[in-house]
Amino acid sequence: MFSKGKLVKLTITAYKDGNFTADGEIDKMEALINPEGYKESFTVEYDKTQEPGNDGDEPKFNKIKPGEFSFRLLFDSTGVFNSIESLDDALNSIADNISAFVPSFLSGDEDEVDRGVFDEIEHLKKLTIQLNGDTHQNNPLIIAWGALIVKCKLTKLDIDYKLFNASGYPIRAVATINCINTISDEERKALENKKSPDLTHIRHVKAGDTLPLMCYRIYKDPAYYLEVAKANNLQNFRKLKAGQKIIFPPIRKTNP
Repeated sequence: MFSKGKLVKLTITAYKDGNFTADGEIDKMEALINPEGYKESFTVEYDKTQEPGNDGDEPKFNKIKPGEFSFRLLFDSTGVFNSIESLDDALNSIADNISAFVPSFLSGDEDEVDRGVFDEIEHLKKLTIQLNGDTHQNNPLIIAWGALIVKCKLTKLDIDYKLFNASGYPIRAVATINCINTISDEERKALENKKSPDLTHIRHVKAGDTLPLMCYRIYKDPAYYLEVAKANNLQNFRKLKAGQKIIFPPIRKTNP
């Protein structure tokens, strides 16, 4: 991918939380060589149970699972691939099963240990799998490459070390990164536009709103306002504040 003649590199940015605000940015890294491509996977789940005696019932839609995303990154400190723009081109230019030591005369200053790509790999691990001390989870990520912008969390990281120097440090490695898409509840509900009273809804109070009126919008019945007030632990449901968040839980309606 090019922009005004300059090669756009894939970047991985870690954030403190899923709000992905500028002040929540922790750290980022840029790919040495862009991946040849990436893969997206989506799974639709259905409820396949059927009543006894029925045959051939149409599966009932359950949910669409968060999308999965995967790609490979090359790490190399030999300088061989500086002019190569994609991972597959780089790997095709060498034997894929290389696993050897580079002679010591290629490893640089004898008084200084060449750590190869060790620090870059550790940087990737820190961004993706190291637990955040505040949230006790691995960091939410934004992976960006041109038009591609994915909000996600890492689910699996495989690192294949290909080549080592005389000191035993890796100087070439391929990382396979698997992530799962993550978006906030508000974003997800906006995208799905679900209006069923059998699902949980989150709404923000607007000027003039009353709890019975909001219940009518969700459940088509204002009578559920007491249950909603209880679910939200509202001490005074008659005085709602503009911008206040109200959770409307699933309501099981009973037939008269």
